[in-house]
Amino acid sequence: MSKAQQIRLNIQLSDKLANFLITQPEILKKYTGCSYVVFSSKNPQLNKLNSNLIEELLSEGNEVVKAEETGNLSDPWEFTPVN
Repeated sequence: MSKAQQIRLNIQLSDKLANFLITQPEILKKYTGCSYVVFSSKNPQLNKLNSNLIEELLSEGNEVVKAEETGNLSDPWEFTPVN
């Protein structure tokens, strides 16, 4: 997967996440100031590349939250702080 393709897919997933977070202000408050890294419920190749993003962000001293798309309409995202 090219870097451009990874970026395009991450933008699409991030848009879905942002639309969800607008309706869930308690999650935004809980993870204020964190970098969210998105993970797809359908694309393991993208997820592997995004795992590398987590490592890069942590090495830069950022607080990171892994946002995993679940594929479940009633609970579409799972959030895990990464240390």
